[in-house]
Amino acid sequence: MNKNNIVFRVQNYNKVSFGALLGACSEELLSHLKIIIWEGTGPIPPEALNGRTLLVYSFMMAHVKSVESEILQLKSQFSESAVEAFFISGGAHVTATPESITAMGFDLAVCGESEEFFPEFLAKWLEKCPPRGIVKIEPGKVDLNLYPGFHRLTNYLPPVEISRGCKWGCSYCAVPRLYHGTLRYRSVESILSIARQYFQIQPSRRRIKFLSSNSFGYGSEDGRKPNISALKELMLGLRSEGVTEISFGSFPSEVRPDFVTEEVMETIRPFLTNDTIVMGIQTGNDKRLAAMGRGHDRETAVRAVEMLKKYRFRAHVDFIIGLPHEKQDEQDDLLTFMEELVHKYNVKVHMHTFMPLPATPWENQLSSVISANARRRLKALAASNNLDGWWENQIHYGRKKT
Repeated sequence: MNKNNIVFRVQNYNKVSFGALLGACSEELLSHLKIIIWEGTGPIPPEALNGRTLLVYSFMMAHVKSVESEILQLKSQFSESAVEAFFISGGAHVTATPESITAMGFDLAVCGESEEFFPEFLAKWLEKCPPRGIVKIEPGKVDLNLYPGFHRLTNYLPPVEISRGCKWGCSYCAVPRLYHGTLRYRSVESILSIARQYFQIQPSRRRIKFLSSNSFGYGSEDGRKPNISALKELMLGLRSEGVTEISFGSFPSEVRPDFVTEEVMETIRPFLTNDTIVMGIQTGNDKRLAAMGRGHDRETAVRAVEMLKKYRFRAHVDFIIGLPHEKQDEQDDLLTFMEELVHKYNVKVHMHTFMPLPATPWENQLSSVISANARRRLKALAASNNLDGWWENQIHYGRKKT
């Protein structure tokens, strides 16, 4: 008997999401489905057009137009093949703008964390009675320890998610709003269990990476000051499991400047094998930092850069240009600050252009025009291999409201 098809529309930016969804499902449930991983830019695998099919999407704002075009084409293909197809999408962008997702042609838009919801939905879809429209899941309730965050069927072992959510409230960022200010951690034992499974799947593997909005804040009770004992327990546990390459504080487990302290560095430095730490500063203007709710000032950021250099790390620092109502002299000051960090501390800049993201306090703001002088200086930093990022591509999204 033919199984029902489930197609995961995989791209580089959403592999983690689909591994997490599959990992949340029981093997008994998955046994009723023919799982198809559709990756890249090629056409949909032909077997997806044979039999009842569920298509699962997750995407970001930058990909809306291409996804919308693809959905229209697929609906036509399935109609011509007389095959029943159901389109479902979730993720941060969907959570922030669900009405726009159903308007694109999706049968269901899922708002919120889906580890608990997705297996229930699959069972209903198999029974041919799935919900339609918009489903809103109460945020902040998923226990990370109950879900591994990966599945071997995706052929991808992602960075281990050690925390979810954020206690800060940066005006340009959707994370605090999407999770309603909650912050949860995966336990050390759960992290070590995943590491063991990774080594079983890939015996030659040596490195473990992590996913966190602030990895140096792992285990923090209030999310605002480090928990040294939790960090030490994690490091010792990883070492005891034979993890010879611990990549912590590297992408995608960036850190906050106010968590780069002497005590934190003394605790983790003996264990880490990465030589770069990714850190968000965003701007060197104290008034701007206060207005965006960063919770630290320029001096704290400089001290963090100095501390990282002292402990033999290169800081890879996030900055944003084109903030709302930003003046040319502010952009000049920002470039001067960045250049000083590059020349004095060997910092590498990861550059962003402000984009008004849905579900943020600044969602209706526009980015300021980046001056010709600022562009010239940014390109000079890039040419010297001291700056990277997609800031030029992001200009388009910063100049239109979402």
